[in-house]
Amino acid sequence: MINYIVVEGSHKNPNEMSTIDKKTKKEYGPFTDKNEAEAVAKSLIQKNIDDFYHRAWVITKN
Repeated sequence: MINYIVVEGSHKNPNEMSTIDKKTKKEYGPFTDKNEAEAVAKSLIQKNIDDFYHRAWVITKN
């Protein structure tokens, strides 16, 4: 079964997930439905739209 988690936080480079500031990292899930995980990530992005360095990512976990 494939599970998805959503990871959010501030990044030094917002286009690189590996640059996340560990102090700001939050995880949500696991989700079994990719659409549900993407909806959570989208809401987190919209909530923090004014923060250029904030990102939320959907990650696949087996």
